[in-house]
Amino acid sequence: MFEGSDLSVLDFQAMSDEGLIDALRTAHGASAAAQAAEVFAVRELYRRHRAVSAEPGPGGVRAGEFAATEAAVALQVDEGSAAAMIDVGLALEDWLPRTRAEFAAGRIDLAKVRVIVDNTRAVARDVLGELEPRLLEAAERTTAVRLRQAARRWVARLDPAGAQRRRERREDDRDVRIRAVQDSMAVFDGLLPAPGAQTVAMRLREMSLAVCAADPRTMPQRRADALVALADGSGRLRCACGRGARCPKGEVTGDAPRRPLIQIGIPADTLLGMRDAPAFLAGYGPIDAALARILAEHARFQVIPEQPDDAVTRAPRLDREVRALDGMCRFPGCTIPAAESELDQSGGATVLCARHQRLKTLADNKKVPWETWPADPDRLQWTTPSGEIHTTSREGARYLFPHKDIDVPISTNAASPPIPAIDPPDDIAYPFRGHVLVHRQLSRITPEDEIPNDAITPAINTA
Repeated sequence: MFEGSDLSVLDFQAMSDEGLIDALRTAHGASAAAQAAEVFAVRELYRRHRAVSAEPGPGGVRAGEFAATEAAVALQVDEGSAAAMIDVGLALEDWLPRTRAEFAAGRIDLAKVRVIVDNTRAVARDVLGELEPRLLEAAERTTAVRLRQAARRWVARLDPAGAQRRRERREDDRDVRIRAVQDSMAVFDGLLPAPGAQTVAMRLREMSLAVCAADPRTMPQRRADALVALADGSGRLRCACGRGARCPKGEVTGDAPRRPLIQIGIPADTLLGMRDAPAFLAGYGPIDAALARILAEHARFQVIPEQPDDAVTRAPRLDREVRALDGMCRFPGCTIPAAESELDQSGGATVLCARHQRLKTLADNKKVPWETWPADPDRLQWTTPSGEIHTTSREGARYLFPHKDIDVPISTNAASPPIPAIDPPDDIAYPFRGHVLVHRQLSRITPEDEIPNDAITPAINTA
């Protein structure tokens, strides 16, 4: 339908309004067809991996487990998005042939395909034959949000007997996620059974109302602080009125907050206030120097010495130094913090999360067609099964020793205006935020979902 079209060379300024609308529709259809091609390609890659890579038993390869890894590295996306593409592709092949054809033709886009997949995952197959055509008809004349509302209504009417079955299957998808956004903030998101979610909501509200009327925080701010209070073990929201013993709610007691294990890398001169280089919060990324110094007031310190560039005179690094310098897993694109990762000593000490440590071990044992080797003491190279080479560097070292961060751009304007923070609702190219996997065999593809070996115990700060 869109083969050979090159919309970038069109003269949009010379078009009429009607011409621009037609160009918009054509461009959107071409984008949808391109999305379909990506989904079908990564699904086929997964099918081939499943056919050749399975090796049951301890130390073996789970069928197709690294197909999403290879696709993610090639596309420079996270493994969760690659797994979601596989999941959608399998669903289209398994039970949605009409949707697959419409998607391939560019008549519906990936966001709407996701809605259809999500709302037909647990529908009885005899109902699906009537439901799918109606969903496709609605998809061509409404938005993804309205399509989801209509799909939920139609599913409830056409398959009322399946309500309990759908609920029980959906309860298996419960999960919580954290996603980094700008300015040292993060989004905490979750999918919970409705009673559990309401329990959390009411507990947060109860805690938010346990402060005095002079507390200056808004209700949303109180709820956010209450959630952290639940997690740090104190179990109560301390009033922020600032009146001390005169606060009428000051007598409310709670446990002392536990000190969680978070790791922050900060240059010594920034810690001392001599400069304001960014610090590194493991698992998140850069935070501003002022916030790092606030967190440092209650921290324990580990000094990471700088070593000479000459490899001959370098001393072997201690384990804690390797974790601090690497900062996070050394697989391309992985952001699992070093504190939650394993130390790999083969070919030079480096940090890898449980999933990518497993990949490297299998590669070293020639059970998967990946290769890894240290290009130098600070760079680790990965070769994919297709022969692409990707190199990772020590992320933590960029912050601990900023004078060695050769990739940083040089500012030419010391008074640049602030850029407003924008949190887009979803990745435009890969709208998979909140996608719940239909196919259970994909559930351990993302690094954060890999269950470490029983012998591995996460580090706990008991101070």
